[in-house]
Amino acid sequence: MSSQEIRRIYRKAVGEDFPDSITLTLGGRKHQYDKVQWTVKDERRGLRYGTNPHQRAALYKPQGSKTGVGNVEWIKWGKDGPSATNIEDGSHGNRIVSYFDKPTVSVMKHLNPSGVAVQHSNEGNAEVYRKARDADPRAAFGSVVVVNFPIDIETAKEIMSTYVEVVYAPDFQRNALPVFEAKKDIRIGKIRKSDDSRNLPPDIVVLDDGSLILEDPYKTRIRSLEPLKQLPVPTKRKPIENEYRDLLQAWWVTCEVRSNAIVLWKNGASLAIGTGQQDRVGALENCVEKAHRFGHDLKGSSLASDGFFPKTDNIETAAAEGISAIIQPGGSVEDNLVIEACDKNGIAMVLTGERSFRHF
Repeated sequence: MSSQEIRRIYRKAVGEDFPDSITLTLGGRKHQYDKVQWTVKDERRGLRYGTNPHQRAALYKPQGSKTGVGNVEWIKWGKDGPSATNIEDGSHGNRIVSYFDKPTVSVMKHLNPSGVAVQHSNEGNAEVYRKARDADPRAAFGSVVVVNFPIDIETAKEIMSTYVEVVYAPDFQRNALPVFEAKKDIRIGKIRKSDDSRNLPPDIVVLDDGSLILEDPYKTRIRSLEPLKQLPVPTKRKPIENEYRDLLQAWWVTCEVRSNAIVLWKNGASLAIGTGQQDRVGALENCVEKAHRFGHDLKGSSLASDGFFPKTDNIETAAAEGISAIIQPGGSVEDNLVIEACDKNGIAMVLTGERSFRHF
């Protein structure tokens, strides 16, 4: 098979015969789902394929739902439609930007954000996007971009200045749409913030033998500065106001990063995101290496960790970079040593009492 033939595999939709609707019954309660398809040139189309080109796939949405990625309205269709990963990245990105009230951008790759930024000091939306993209411009190549604001022409031009696979937004200004027509394959979709009030079923994980794990969907209880400021601060130094804000925003992003997760954040933007490492200090070292590679100064930045610090090596690594504030669950047998290490280095630390692992 030639390289040209292989490339065609990634652009061609795979047929599927999954049912038009499915019913999930849990303890006598029924959850009804309808297959999602879109009309493209008078033809009904679904997902291009699953995680990989040889996997059939279909997207289903709860009956009656009108928000979230299951209700995406495609403004521009390309590359024979979205794959399952395009939809999944949109879902995770939408989770992230939904935490924020101000204009926010999440640049997604493989279910993880490579960069996230929120409007800071009234900067324009295009600048917010640049900050999110340039947190890790190498990883942002071929990304899925998710925003929580209507995309204007300047933001559209900035998105089109590099290679992006898919853009999701609640709306697009009319003069922004022609900008996206310059690239045939880019897909543009409208999605609205998910409705948290809906009675959703548990998350479902399918194991190797077909066994299932059901668990409650995870959502942090720390949704604003007020509950954050009520959390214990065991260190001698307390966070100052801008550190509290950065800690909250970093924590929100960490909640949607695959464990082990570390987020370094300052002034409304991620400086580096470490994800999927088997050891926590490795995730932090990965963050530091990324930040250095792209010229980000970590002095005065805040750190969020989705799990506790088992050793003080994490604090020593953070202190060497000038990180000034940390948010983490706490609960390690070495918490006292971790607190001492923070005090030694003048680092403020907030304990959430809440772990935010994401393993799927």
